[in-house]
Amino acid sequence: METKIRQAVASDFQSINELVSEVHKLHVNNRPDVYVDVDTPMIKEQFDELITSNDTKLFVVEDVSNKELVAYSIVSIIASKNIQILIPVKIAFIDDFCVKSSCHKQGIGRLLFEHVVNYAKAERASSLQLVVWEFNSAAIKFYEALGMTTRNRRLELNL
Repeated sequence: METKIRQAVASDFQSINELVSEVHKLHVNNRPDVYVDVDTPMIKEQFDELITSNDTKLFVVEDVSNKELVAYSIVSIIASKNIQILIPVKIAFIDDFCVKSSCHKQGIGRLLFEHVVNYAKAERASSLQLVVWEFNSAAIKFYEALGMTTRNRRLELNL
């Protein structure tokens, strides 16, 4: 499959929403105590904000042969708060990362991740970070294979 990575445009909304829905269903199935099962997990206004933001990029991977979007990632550049005891940093944060399930194991995720890393470096971020649910062992394995390590853990006690 020949692909190209680019920033999302307004006409990508429906295709991206299909990919977002795939990820959303995974989260609903595994954490119904957190996620609401909705038909359209990304609303148009949210999408429009993403593609016009200065601090957030919505990258897509397009299959060149049929113009189908097969992956996307939302990446934000965040400056740390000015707290006396912490070293000020600028990080790149992956808010969302998805490869269409039928396209797994084809190198698309790796290409997109490398694109995100290059973007983060160009923005002079000191690190690239994300949050992944513990149930998502395939994603954890993928990110670890790309060199990511656990920074901290967020624990919960259901009451």
